[in-house]
Amino acid sequence: MRPTKLLLFALALGAAALVSLQLRRTDDATAETKTALVPTAVLDGARAFTITLKPTGKAVTVEKGADGVWTVKEKHGLPADLENRLVPLFRALQKAENFGVLTANPKRIEKLNLDSALRLTAADGKVTELTFGKTTDDGLGAAATVADGQSGTQAVRTSFTGFLEADPVNWFDPVLFTAKGEELRALTFTWPDGTQTFARAEKGKPFAGKEGAVLEEMSNVLMTLRANDAVAKGDKDAAAAFAKPWSIQLELFDGAKVTLTLAKTAATGPNESPKLWMRVAHSDPKHKANGMTAKAEFIAPPWLAEQLPATLADFRKAVEPPPAGPAPGAGPTFNIPGLGPVSAPPGLK
Repeated sequence: MRPTKLLLFALALGAAALVSLQLRRTDDATAETKTALVPTAVLDGARAFTITLKPTGKAVTVEKGADGVWTVKEKHGLPADLENRLVPLFRALQKAENFGVLTANPKRIEKLNLDSALRLTAADGKVTELTFGKTTDDGLGAAATVADGQSGTQAVRTSFTGFLEADPVNWFDPVLFTAKGEELRALTFTWPDGTQTFARAEKGKPFAGKEGAVLEEMSNVLMTLRANDAVAKGDKDAAAAFAKPWSIQLELFDGAKVTLTLAKTAATGPNESPKLWMRVAHSDPKHKANGMTAKAEFIAPPWLAEQLPATLADFRKAVEPPPAGPAPGAGPTFNIPGLGPVSAPPGLK
């Protein structure tokens, strides 16, 4: 090999070694600067947090009481939804890491859409503030700023991929009562035009009689009572609606009784459905339904009104729907074996 080629080969090897060393140093530096986005002590000691979504102006504050129960401030102190909101958020924060400065350039920071703010407050009043934006170009997680009072305004790379929900209606626990369908023993309906009681002969058996099928369908709905929204006690629309209530009492095989009181508010517009209100009372004074109903009035899902008749007359129609007959003004019909009634052709009498 000629000396010139040997020299070029040696230079290439040296350059490759230099690049490799530099990459290794960069990786080491990255590994050294990677830290927890939110220290464990901050999360463990959190007693309140506020999520604010800047574009919509919506905000929610969730607080931990002396009894250890998390409640939603904007929803009248109702219990927070642990399973679907609180636990997933805290797990995402526990896993999230800070991978160092992304940029300190104000113009670049503006383009990161840092619109979701999270404010954590500890028992001693110390506050940790983070603002999250869009996912970084490398797909690692959301860009963020962390207010530490030392480094100024800097955006950092994080591995945070959690969802920050700022609408209070999505934070309170909407389930007032739930039980397995097989636990239901009897149903008592109290309507303005009458009262009816139906019971199962034994656990595991369906309701008997001609009403059985309708009652089984209704039971599937009644064994989980979930609200769509909550408003303050004393709400004028709720008060007006509950002046004309009807109720359904669920009796369980263990002796517990749950009373669902319902009322309607007429639709206020052509494209709106009537509003269905619900109150839930449990025979066990310690059941969460009693505490929740004492704090707020609940709006039921709109489809629930279609499943639960508001009068005895409506219930009877569901059990024995009127026979289908020819439409008003329709011509004569012929009964054809195998096909049943068939309308006569136009002009035939």
